[in-house]
Amino acid sequence: VDIEPDGHVSYERSCQTDLRASDVEGGGGNAGGQGAVSKSSTSILMKMADRAKNRVLTGTTSATQEERRLKRAAEAKSSEPERPEIKELSAEERQKLEGHPDYKAFFERATLLVERALGQEAWDIALDFKNTSAEQAEGGADALKHVDDYSEEKWAKGRCVTDLRFSPHRQEIFISAYHQKTNPELSDPDGCMLVWNLTMKNRPEVAFSAPSAVLTAIPHKFDPALFYGGTYSGAILLWDTRQKAGPVLKTPLSGKGHAHPVSAMEQVGTQNATNLVTASNDGRLCVWSLAMLNTPQETFDLKNESKAGRREPSVMSFSFPENETNILYVGSEDGVMWQVNLRGSKPGIAELYEGHDGPVTGVHMHPHQGNDSGISSDTTTDLCLTSSFDWSVKLWRVKHFQSPVLTLDAFEDYVYDVRWHPTHPACFASTDGEGHVDLWNLNKNIESPVLRCENPNNRRLALNKCHWSIDGRKLATGDSEGTVSVYAADRSVAQPRNEDFVQFQERVRQLKPTAQRSRDGYDSRLASMAR
Repeated sequence: VDIEPDGHVSYERSCQTDLRASDVEGGGGNAGGQGAVSKSSTSILMKMADRAKNRVLTGTTSATQEERRLKRAAEAKSSEPERPEIKELSAEERQKLEGHPDYKAFFERATLLVERALGQEAWDIALDFKNTSAEQAEGGADALKHVDDYSEEKWAKGRCVTDLRFSPHRQEIFISAYHQKTNPELSDPDGCMLVWNLTMKNRPEVAFSAPSAVLTAIPHKFDPALFYGGTYSGAILLWDTRQKAGPVLKTPLSGKGHAHPVSAMEQVGTQNATNLVTASNDGRLCVWSLAMLNTPQETFDLKNESKAGRREPSVMSFSFPENETNILYVGSEDGVMWQVNLRGSKPGIAELYEGHDGPVTGVHMHPHQGNDSGISSDTTTDLCLTSSFDWSVKLWRVKHFQSPVLTLDAFEDYVYDVRWHPTHPACFASTDGEGHVDLWNLNKNIESPVLRCENPNNRRLALNKCHWSIDGRKLATGDSEGTVSVYAADRSVAQPRNEDFVQFQERVRQLKPTAQRSRDGYDSRLASMAR
């Protein structure tokens, strides 16, 4: 038996309702029925929207909302970490903290960086070296300018500057060696060596002490952390910036080493085969291996046997030709320059060059520019400059003549040092006892300097040493009271033209040995000074 259901429920895809099929006129499935369902569903949605609009939710009153806001703020405050209360240190606690080694190291490093950054303003880092005036291009009055004085109260003041060298690794770093103080205190070391940065004029980067006066010092050519020094006691010192202020190594006094003041030293060779050559004023030369400074590898006592008698030169300075490790030229107290061979069949003195009437204070071989400029290197490799107490600077061609080829005597006091410019073939600088810094250009004048500089602070003190930076843009000089003055060179000097090399080559070829000056003139000068 089939029993039909009482009602039939139909659904549309557009909405789901509780309508019965009987509520739809004409039954389901026709167009009229579909229109009725759509109309009915639309009215239901509108009713639901009205009910939602008029509905009042429980717990949404203004008072309840304020309570919730306060509760959320309290929860956020409680979730934040508690800030510790700042406690002010007492005088005793502060003194203890400032005396801690870690704090001292941090404070010293931090202030060093700040001073270095502030000191950059002293140098015009935006200077355009390509665009200069016509006067500067010709090397006029601005060819060499005084920039700054570098001095330090504790270490340098009252000490004589004995040596100056720019670092071969960083252009802004240079070192200065100092003699003993005039009136030392018990806490003052006998000698010291300071490492300076061009950006800081009142504070050295590093200060090293020495048990004896330091007469000469050089930076290591291949290790920026190492420095060597020669002392008045005859010891060779090694300093390391990674260690304490004192020397990390000191050569012992022995029969093979130096027992007299070490007046000059140089590092020669390559990175894989390098040696340290030192000389003392008793005429002894020592060759050291940098890996072992206990005993020198070779020792030479300079002696010259001739018909006139036996001569033992007292070394004041020496210089190696560029890329040379065997031959060096030595200036002595008797006014003679000597050629010395360190190796070969006859090591020792090979030639002598007489021309000066007083002790030879400075010797410098030309840093030959021939390979870089395209001109013959034979023109410059044998050029040597010497300065002396006889108030003169002499130019030598050591491979051709034993007499000077040029004598420059535009001085009125002792000439303490002379240095070729590292890039310009015809330029060099000299310093004298009146505090003058003379810039010479042999292409322009072979009788007088093209520029004579004096310290603008009226410091008329004797200038003992001078040294050019590697790029030739800065010149450092040291005086007898512990102040180092730095001068800036113009682009016309630091960046020579090709014409300068060709002109210098022609000028050198024309130079011939000069006539020897009688010693009577020198003796009369000394007599006038004594009066």
